[in-house]
Amino acid sequence: MTPARDVRDVLIRVVELLERRQAPYLIMGGIAVPVWGIPRATYDIDVTLSLGPGEVDALLAAAKAEGFEIEAPFEKGFRDLLHGMQKLAMSWWTTESRRVEVDVFLVTTPYQAAAFARRVRVRLEDREMWILSPADLILHKLVAGRPKDLADIQNILAIQGFVDAEYVRGWAATLGVEARLEASLAQAGLRPQ
Repeated sequence: MTPARDVRDVLIRVVELLERRQAPYLIMGGIAVPVWGIPRATYDIDVTLSLGPGEVDALLAAAKAEGFEIEAPFEKGFRDLLHGMQKLAMSWWTTESRRVEVDVFLVTTPYQAAAFARRVRVRLEDREMWILSPADLILHKLVAGRPKDLADIQNILAIQGFVDAEYVRGWAATLGVEARLEASLAQAGLRPQ
């Protein structure tokens, strides 16, 4: 299998696990980009969960029982922080000994709760799943701010335009990424609204 096919297969495993356990989730990151913008390669999976602490532990135990690898600190309750968001990780080893990482973010901030409430059910990889909305994907990419994230914003703006402008501007101000938003809009040739 190719790395891209491996990622798609692991995505299906993750979604099936979450839906069997009735764990509220949304898929984001590079998997969500081609839903709303121009496709690009991605080699990991980013998912957000809206679960309580005990539910997270139970889900990790279920994932481990199904063959996902969970690093010991995460099993013991450690949560990393990325841009103020709680995060843990798990991975799946393919038959070709390729590791597909799954970054799991937990809804712990007001913005994450707002984004989670706006998730969208879409058909991807021959099945339906919950995906981050295009406006929230732009906001997530603005917060991350890496060159590939800023390129993703251009790809989303090229296909979607500046969707939910008032919502995006409000959260961009709250999250402290207004300058990145304005630079992205200018680069895309979109006038301020």
